[in-house]
Amino acid sequence: MTNETTLWIERLALLHKSQMRKAASQEGLQLVHVDALQYFALCNRYSNTAQALTLYLGQTKGSISQSLKLMTELGFLERRNDANDKRVTRLFLTPAGQQCLERIRQNFAPNVSDDRSTAQVLANLLKDLQRTQALVGFGMCKSCRHNRTLDDGRFQCGLTQEPLTESDVQLICVEHEFAG
Repeated sequence: MTNETTLWIERLALLHKSQMRKAASQEGLQLVHVDALQYFALCNRYSNTAQALTLYLGQTKGSISQSLKLMTELGFLERRNDANDKRVTRLFLTPAGQQCLERIRQNFAPNVSDDRSTAQVLANLLKDLQRTQALVGFGMCKSCRHNRTLDDGRFQCGLTQEPLTESDVQLICVEHEFAG
């Protein structure tokens, strides 16, 4: 039998998916397109690739490729070669993509208070699920074991040794591993 916590998680997830499907339809999109827009609004510079999106959404490469092609044609996403590795293509939300996502958020996103204790409970649930099921991270950098706060208060990714800004540590990353 399903425990009560699992029941509430499932209900929240289904309700959210239903609302987002409705929002996508009003924009002439499919749910996967809205999910991709949301992902690119939240991901960091290490995670803005088609491969990372495929992992995040649990979709096939072919399905994601078609979705990205359409969203690029609609002007919602822009493809750019990585500055350091020309084999890698990075994806970025365009102003049109940001505006579409903002309309969806204004009309359909729940107005949930950003209560720290609730957020921590949900983060702990995610942490437990990822650990027990050996799932890819995609958590916020600030909760990652690789995130380091230096003596001068700046942040650094311990995995890449690159500096991170305060806004960087609020984004999600494909390399995320919960601290502790």
